[in-house]
Amino acid sequence: MGLKISKKQNRVIKIIFFVILGLIILALLKIMIWENWYYQTKSNETRNPEQAIITDIYDSNTASETEITAKEHDNYQVAALYPRYLEIERLGLNARVEASNVNENTMPLPNNIHDVCWYSGSGRPGENGTILISGIKQGLKKPGAFVNLDSLEKNDIITLVRGDGARFDYQVEEILIIDRDKAKDELPNTQKRLNDKETLSLITANRANLMSGYKSITIIRATKK
Repeated sequence: MGLKISKKQNRVIKIIFFVILGLIILALLKIMIWENWYYQTKSNETRNPEQAIITDIYDSNTASETEITAKEHDNYQVAALYPRYLEIERLGLNARVEASNVNENTMPLPNNIHDVCWYSGSGRPGENGTILISGIKQGLKKPGAFVNLDSLEKNDIITLVRGDGARFDYQVEEILIIDRDKAKDELPNTQKRLNDKETLSLITANRANLMSGYKSITIIRATKK
């Protein structure tokens, strides 16, 4: 004689079935949500192009030497999270920061000797990366923004003002001068963080005279306070 299932037992079995079914549906939904999040975020990290490795700096003395007016300086605007101004009190410097990209692993220079140039593929202020900024030491007739860069000393303060007005202070940790023939080996180090902190690297080329190519590179490395 077969086993008889009472109405009560049948109801319990149905409840257990629907509970298990519900748990399976919830698990599937969780997997679908996680996969969607992964492909929206993490997978993009692998698809994004890697930061170019800097092995040289442009050797140019053709940048404009036109003076930046106070109005042009004050009205200068950039995206909220981009660096807008570079300030170095010790040098009396308050320069606009223009954004540029890298071509053939070569650090760009600003279009005006009184400005500085941020490699937009490097870090941004407040994001715990390494920020690369170049400047010109000497134009054909006038000194550039970084004319006295190599006079900075350890513990001097450098400030970046972001497009949204946020200010970030960096304390000088390293002052390096490297020969041109060592640039390929030494410049990639400017893209590494110091002491596991957000790092700002300022870079400028040094010339023996205005008509010659650059002889060496000055690099200032500072960490966020």
